[in-house]
Amino acid sequence: MIEELLIIVEKNRSQLSKMEEDFYKRIRNRIEELEERRKDDEKVEDEIKTLKRLQKKLFEFRTGKIINAAWAEVCGQEVSFNDESLTEAEKIFFKKLIELIGDFRREIFEEKKVKMESVLVRIKKDIEILGVDGKRYKLRREDVVTLPLENAEVLIKSGIAEKIEVKE
Repeated sequence: MIEELLIIVEKNRSQLSKMEEDFYKRIRNRIEELEERRKDDEKVEDEIKTLKRLQKKLFEFRTGKIINAAWAEVCGQEVSFNDESLTEAEKIFFKKLIELIGDFRREIFEEKKVKMESVLVRIKKDIEILGVDGKRYKLRREDVVTLPLENAEVLIKSGIAEKIEVKE
């Protein structure tokens, strides 16, 4: 198993190579098998450490390449990546990464305009507030202004403003 793992690790150093679907599972099974034998045979300790080290290295190489390919895909760069080389679990990981990075990218670059409900009010006292819409309002007695609903409600409840009903 170590020789086979060494070959696969080396092949995956530069680019992803096709791997048997159950390869990760076979490594885990071999490590579990050796750990059970360790109780009776101390020599297997080196093999366990080697397998775990190579398993980690393989995971790091492959995962790094999958992450880079997902990033490139979302950014519209050319991807020299063949998903035929991926196991099913890696394909799912790759698709989820593309989706996650794409969602994050849209969140950063596409401002979502939220329609805020607003209320027309008459101001009874001079006041300065920071609206929930991020605007600073410097209001004077007898001003008639449209405010975000949340701000208007607070001012009305506190007696600083009164709602103006508009009939259509």
